Amino acid sequence: MDKYVKKQIIIALIYLIILVIIVTGIYFLFLKPRLPSCSDGIQNQGEAGVDCGGPCSSCLWQLQNELEVISAKAIKTQENYFDLVAKIKNPNKDAGAKSFSYAFNLYDSGNNLIFSKEGSSYILPQQTKYIIEQKASVSSKIYNIEFKILNVFWQELSGYEEPELLIRNQNFEQSENFSRVTATMENRSNYDFDAIDIYAILFDKNSEILAGGKTEVKTIFSKENRYFEIAWFFPINGQVTKADVMAETDVFLDENFMRRYGGQREKFQEY
Repeated sequence: MDKYVKKQIIIALIYLIILVIIVTGIYFLFLKPRLPSCSDGIQNQGEAGVDCGGPCSSCLWQLQNELEVISAKAIKTQENYFDLVAKIKNPNKDAGAKSFSYAFNLYDSGNNLIFSKEGSSYILPQQTKYIIEQKASVSSKIYNIEFKILNVFWQELSGYEEPELLIRNQNFEQSENFSRVTATMENRSNYDFDAIDIYAILFDKNSEILAGGKTEVKTIFSKENRYFEIAWFFPINGQVTKADVMAETDVFLDENFMRRYGGQREKFQEY
């Protein structure tokens, strides 16, 4: 093979390499499907409800399940007053909802909306929890209750461990016009919390909900115990055979983690 042929082959290879580089660049710049980006702060590009603060290489995981509504009930407490209780579940293992909005809707016999109550809450990974709204004023007869979950903002928690909040020394008292649950809540976690939410659900022997109540414990330090009570100042329609008491705290809210002696909590990894 003479020098002229070798030169032509080399020149052809150079042009081929340049062509491959150009085509590859065009594909990655203009033709390759891109991951949605949350960098605009708006979930408007198919981010699957993920509330992330950066480019969506951080949104590669996808939620498999949405929040589930297990039950909803309106409980008459006094004349024209009801307590509303819904039970929901987050089936996702590594994702919680740092916030979501909800609505209790009550309907009459003609399926007309006669009452609506909105609110917001949070839920941890694989958590089952109750949503309670008390003293709903309704003068018409209720034929149907609907609980809707709206505007869920998801957040993935990496290396997450649920704070250990224990209920101890639980006691229930019931009289004709007054009932109450008393107990002690122990914060066995390594963090101090500004606020802890406590819920109590009362059941009869058939596991039907008879009443629901809630309270809040403020400023509780790590390893501290705190007495609390939840009371109902009306006759409970039925014999209470079981009282479930649960404590939770908002781990998504930075301000909820109190700082002492200049210390600072280790942040959960966010995606």
